[in-house]
Order: sequence, then C-alpha cells, then structure tokens
Amino acid sequence: MSRKFCSVFFMGLLLSACAVPPAPETLLSVAPRLSVGINLPGGNWKVASAAPDFLVEGMAEHVAHDLESQGKVADRTAIEAIVAKRLAANEYFVFNPVSGAHMEIDFSPLAPGEVAPSRDSVANSARFAADSLGSEEGVAELSYEVGKARIYGADYAYSLQASFLKHDVATRFYGLIGFVDASWFFIYYTDAGKDPENYPQATQILHSVQVVASER
Repeated sequence: MSRKFCSVFFMGLLLSACAVPPAPETLLSVAPRLSVGINLPGGNWKVASAAPDFLVEGMAEHVAHDLESQGKVADRTAIEAIVAKRLAANEYFVFNPVSGAHMEIDFSPLAPGEVAPSRDSVANSARFAADSLGSEEGVAELSYEVGKARIYGADYAYSLQASFLKHDVATRFYGLIGFVDASWFFIYYTDAGKDPENYPQATQILHSVQVVASER
C-alpha cells in the first residue's frame, strides 16, 4: 500500500468518524443547555417524563420482594416512597405500553467541586452497573459484555449488554453509560421478551442517541 494511498485512506476514516449525523427526530431537554436526541421506530413506542403505570407497579412488586427477603416489613407507604425516589432520577421514559419494554433516561450533573471522570472511570461505572444488576433480587444466570460506545456529542460512553433470568423470566438489558458537559448519563433498556420485535427496535433507538448542546 503506497504512502499516498494510506494517507487518503486514513483521512477518509477520520472524516467518517467525525461526520455530523442527521438531526434527531425527537429532542428531549435533560439539563440547562443540554438535550438528548433519539429516533423512535414506528409502532407502540412512546416518550413521557413520568413513569408509566406498569413500570411503577412492577418496581413496587420487586421492592416488596426485596424488603421481604431482608426480613423487613413491606409497608405500602414505604414501598411507594422507595419507588418514587428511584424513578425521580430519570428525566424521561421511552416505553412500549403493550409489551412493557422500557428505557429510562437519567442525566446527573456533577456535584459542586466534583471532578469530571476519566474514560476509565466511565468504563468502571459500566462494570459496576453490571455487578449491581447481578445483585438485584430475583436475578440469576447473568451474562454481560461491556464495550466502548460511539455517541455523537458525548465525551465518553460505554455500553453494557446483558441477559439474565429475573424471577425465572428471560430478560435482556442494554445500557449506555457516559459523560458529557459536567453530567453523567445513564440510558437503561429492559426487555422481558414479550414482543420479539422490541429488542431490535430498542437497539435502533439506542444507536440513534445524540447529545445536543443548545444556547438556552
């Protein structure tokens, strides 16, 4: 391979890596001057800033199981408070109300004086998320893979793809963990396999994710 050809070849790779993707179809404001863009497939997919009822009810059931396994009283008021606190961290939910497949979008700004993470710290966070997933009540036979993710506009990002049994139900998980503009972000998708089309569609959504800075 000639030196001239090598230069042209690698310049082409560099330009393709830096190319600006098409503007996203859906833009969601997640922080001052910061939005996340996604493209939704057709069908039953919806976006909301409040958690859908099926997710609230499902999480309440899992919290109750978790408290009982610890020998604690599963008081309804306490359960609702735990569920509300967990779900409040998310700015948006992308979900299929028919199958119950859902995606949670959480952007968390750094605390005052907190230092921005390194690439390794973001990668370690993705691995920690996998460990946390494996320690959840009712989860068994976890297998997972962590790798770099390319998200336009993000400083760093890693993906976490996992499969496991949750209360004996075969479940798949796809998460994006990253950092941008003084904010961590966590985009978590969970699929209990009720509709075989959901996972490939959700993968398309995740692959379309962009982080978009705005003036306001």
